[in-house]
Amino acid sequence: MVSGEDSKSYQIDSQDYTRARSRKNHSFDARWIVILVALVGVFVLAIVYNSSHSGIDASRIETGLDIDNGDLDINWGKYATTDIRLQDSVNITEAGIYHISGSLSGGQIKISAKENEPVKLILDNVSISNSDGPAIICESADDLVIDLFGKNELEDGTKYSVNYDEDITGTIYSKADLTFEGDGTLYITANYQDGIVAKDDLKFASGTYDIAAVDDAIRGRDSVYVQDGNFILSAESDAIKTTNEENPRKGFVLIESGNFNITATKKGIKAISSISIKDGNFTIKSTDDALHSDNYIGIANGKIDISTGDDGMHADRKLIIENGEISINESYEGLEAQDVSISGGTINITASDDGINAGGGTDSGDQATERKDPFDADENCEVLITNGDIHINASGDGIDSNGWLYIAGGSTIIDGPTNDGNGALDSGMGIVMSGGEVLAIGSSGMAEAMSTASAVPSVSIYLPTTKPANSKIEIKNSEGKLILSHTSAKAFNHIAAGAPGLNIGEEYTIYLDGDEYQSFSVTGVTTTVGNGSMNQSAPQRPGRR
Repeated sequence: MVSGEDSKSYQIDSQDYTRARSRKNHSFDARWIVILVALVGVFVLAIVYNSSHSGIDASRIETGLDIDNGDLDINWGKYATTDIRLQDSVNITEAGIYHISGSLSGGQIKISAKENEPVKLILDNVSISNSDGPAIICESADDLVIDLFGKNELEDGTKYSVNYDEDITGTIYSKADLTFEGDGTLYITANYQDGIVAKDDLKFASGTYDIAAVDDAIRGRDSVYVQDGNFILSAESDAIKTTNEENPRKGFVLIESGNFNITATKKGIKAISSISIKDGNFTIKSTDDALHSDNYIGIANGKIDISTGDDGMHADRKLIIENGEISINESYEGLEAQDVSISGGTINITASDDGINAGGGTDSGDQATERKDPFDADENCEVLITNGDIHINASGDGIDSNGWLYIAGGSTIIDGPTNDGNGALDSGMGIVMSGGEVLAIGSSGMAEAMSTASAVPSVSIYLPTTKPANSKIEIKNSEGKLILSHTSAKAFNHIAAGAPGLNIGEEYTIYLDGDEYQSFSVTGVTTTVGNGSMNQSAPQRPGRR
């Protein structure tokens, strides 16, 4: 819901209207008629808008998860510690703590305890290589906890023995819940398929992990939960993923903190139910989506740096960004979901297609080949911006919503397309601005203005000639006060601008590279300057289902 200063913009100023009506001169004033009609439209729209924006936020995504912290309930004090110096393969069959050191070539550590018995391995400068199977395999236990001390190295072979089931694919493989802790480092070379695999929940409390895998680096069927740690992941498939499709409370990736340097041939982080990032530092280079969820993505904070051949962040249903520093340096589409909500943060997006896209359908990872027709209006799709500093450089649409585009706060700057087949702003059902600032530049062929149901006045400016990249754009009021300013990243011949500093009935001047270009008066909620076939956003219905 819109709150605070933004919510005030929906209220009709009845006192001003009454004063205007009570003037002795009863001749009609066209300016007041425009204001009244626009504000009545805004009032009706606001009722529906506020009732339909009480949806989930990033924290509520997390509350729906079944987070396993069973390792915290184990009383390790009642177990003795057994010291093992590696010489041959080790088979652990009883609950307890096992302090392991030394090197082993051509062997492994196997855990086959009872299903109600926990096992802790303290890896103390261990080196294990196994040419025909996992270096560590847990066939049965209640919980397996691996405590890292010093430098530890694990490696498997390019082929596994026929004695292993086909789903056993990891250098570390556990059929029990698996937790990592400690201050040590774990180096994994996964030559067969995956680095770390847990068939249930997988948790990282601390430690440093350097994993190179010919398939997935880290995979937890039910969940991957990172409290903290340092991760250097190189995967020829996905770097971090979950796979549980049966339980809606499982199949999630939850990251509370940590440092991540990810290189992935496919997806960087992939989850079935949700990806929730509370904090952390991320550098992700991926061929496919950097972050991908079949349902929800929530970003509460953190520093995220992305370069990808497909989407920077893709959620089939809802993508929520509440805060953080997000830089999508290279992408096909920057942010994509059926419903995109941004309430804070600093976001910089470079995209070869749309910067932000709210569209129906799912993403198969093949650059939108299975996505819904972008020209179909869909009232279930929405982009909502209530706060944040956003800059988009897009070759396609800057912001594209198959449904509604709501701007209620923040600063949004768009360097849009240079071709006339796209627009800096594009919506299927309307662009409604109730707060914040917008300056969107690009080609004029598909240029779209704000809806007349908006509360914040805007101007749609058509230029007779195309202006080059690095042109400085300024809009100032009659007193010379700067209202909006931007230096273009590429050529443009249309400007869409909206800001609280634009007031109906007042005069403004456009400056290009410091030279006065044209003066204009704001005549209504939406004002057109210059000649062009304006594709004005006119909502068909004031809301969504």
